[in-house]
Amino acid sequence: MSEPVRILVTGATGAVGAALTRALDAAGHRPHGVSRRGGTGPRQHTWSAGLEEPPPALRRTWDVVVHCAADTRWNLPEEEAERANVAPLRAVLGLAAPGTHFVHLSSSYVTGLTGDIRSPSPAAYRNSYEWSKARAERLVHAERDSADIVRFPVVMGARADGSLDRYSGFFWLPSSLCSGAVPAMVAEEKALLDIVSTDDVADHVVRLVAGGPPTGRRLSILGRGEDAQPVAEVFETVRAALNSWRAEHGVPALDRLPSMTPEQWNRFYLPFAEEHLDRAQLLRVTAFRAYQGYLSVTEPFAVTHRVPDTVEVLHRSIRRWAETHQSSARRVPRAWS
Repeated sequence: MSEPVRILVTGATGAVGAALTRALDAAGHRPHGVSRRGGTGPRQHTWSAGLEEPPPALRRTWDVVVHCAADTRWNLPEEEAERANVAPLRAVLGLAAPGTHFVHLSSSYVTGLTGDIRSPSPAAYRNSYEWSKARAERLVHAERDSADIVRFPVVMGARADGSLDRYSGFFWLPSSLCSGAVPAMVAEEKALLDIVSTDDVADHVVRLVAGGPPTGRRLSILGRGEDAQPVAEVFETVRAALNSWRAEHGVPALDRLPSMTPEQWNRFYLPFAEEHLDRAQLLRVTAFRAYQGYLSVTEPFAVTHRVPDTVEVLHRSIRRWAETHQSSARRVPRAWS
């Protein structure tokens, strides 16, 4: 009888890491998980990677290490972004032997503004998150002769019911629509927003684990590519999902937002409007600027593994968010003036 595969999943309590741990369990594995907060069960461990030495339970020979842990905040100073996404990877690499199958989960946006990860300059990326993830990929290339790198775009919940273990990142949008923090849909007319489900990522990694380590470094890019939803349709899918939930709970429907390009918003509307906005509105507008770059991507990702349609995944995920964040989902937005 063959020995069980010894698998370690970092970020095991996050949206992708938790889904992957369940998928590996379902495939007959007994993965160990590690995260800063720790999980429940004998195979869940607590470790602040990059800030402290690994606990004794992690100092063993691993057949597979899947590095899911990441801090997706876009507004960190560069030093903090490096501590959040590069230092932990360096520590996790220290747990992998030469023969370990190392799988590094990255982001489709890691190529920033230039289309590749080579530039060390923060100016080549939209924000410090992308910069730190590109630096992380370069570290994998420098430290590992054999590794899988898996890139994917915006992550939604499970295909069956939209469930997620943690809501972050993209979920600023439903929250902002309900609170009135978004005054307009500011996006390029032909912009695309690529989306995958946690299932898509988890199933792909399970297949990689089953197939064994690659000879060299192998890149997978998951997504819809040119079939990704246009941003305008994404906004409408989100609004429709919210309004279907709000109707069931007796909450007024959300109106469709006016649309304009970033140039129209930043050059013509915002300069004249800023002096009339109150402090809360100014804070919302400032925060909203950070997302404009992601609503202006017009070139589709060159995916290597096309996932099934994600429109229903998005709809179910937004409804699930509303069900689990009812106080936010019930808010009636205050009109901008």
